[in-house]
Amino acid sequence: MADPTVLYAVSALTLLVLFAWSAYVLIRAPRLSIETGASDKADVESKRELPKTERPPDSEIVESEEHPTGPIARILVTAVGQSDPGLHRKQNEDAYVVLEPAHVYAVADGMGRHAAGEVASQLCIETLRDTFVTRDFDPPEAGLSKRLGWLKRAISKANKRVLEAAQENDTYHGMGTTVVAVHFSPNRSRAYIAHVGDSRCCRYRRGELAQLTRDHTLGEAGIGGKNAHFLSRAVGIEENVEIDFATDAPEIGDIYLLCSDGLSRMVSEEAIAAILGDNKDLDAAAKLLIEKANEGGGRDNITVILLRVDAPTFTTKRHETA
Repeated sequence: MADPTVLYAVSALTLLVLFAWSAYVLIRAPRLSIETGASDKADVESKRELPKTERPPDSEIVESEEHPTGPIARILVTAVGQSDPGLHRKQNEDAYVVLEPAHVYAVADGMGRHAAGEVASQLCIETLRDTFVTRDFDPPEAGLSKRLGWLKRAISKANKRVLEAAQENDTYHGMGTTVVAVHFSPNRSRAYIAHVGDSRCCRYRRGELAQLTRDHTLGEAGIGGKNAHFLSRAVGIEENVEIDFATDAPEIGDIYLLCSDGLSRMVSEEAIAAILGDNKDLDAAAKLLIEKANEGGGRDNITVILLRVDAPTFTTKRHETA
């Protein structure tokens, strides 16, 4: 039988060797950061948030897998829309849609002889609404995010419909319309914007109003004079329409403004910002914007859609269009 003293000594030596090996492994193992998941300083630096000056403008943020659709809504959008003929027009040639189930909102400002402008804007808005209700979308287009592709499909269909109506009826010859549309993705927390003409999309954030669209006018193209406000492109004028797109990242408290030029030409950006900042009630703010435009002359129809971005409640369920 082995000496118990020898057995105890061997066991103690074995335990000492195992303890020393475990300590060595722990010391040599990479240190993990709980916040970043990086294994060393170089990885932490590579994953740091870019300084604000290095980030692309919000309106140039492109939909990517870095901002996937979440399981629940990240934002809640509250909308109101109002329209007024102004002080000098016999009929209102503006049209708008607030399609909350699809998170789609649009303003169109028609132009043409007699009632043709009214026809063009109505056809445009009806086509946008019908496209999103029936989900008549093309397959995703290379270089264009899915939701911007949906907006392109809807506006292109509207362009064709307005053009065909003008060709079929001499009374409607030459009619056309502007359009500005925004499609929110609450689960992705993104705003997708498409526009043709000089109807605008602006964003009010922390006291400042930023224009997210560029007017398609002769003046914007560098042609001055009394015709500077004439449109350089519109829906329903040519067989193919050129559409501008933008993507924006909403923040809680933002207010998005869609409007026809009956507002933007009559009311300064500073006055618009002041009204949005002083009035938390969207209906009251929209009414005041229209009143301000009429006080400034009311030379055109005035249409306003206000969209406030709020934090969702815990009971907000996912209700994406796709």
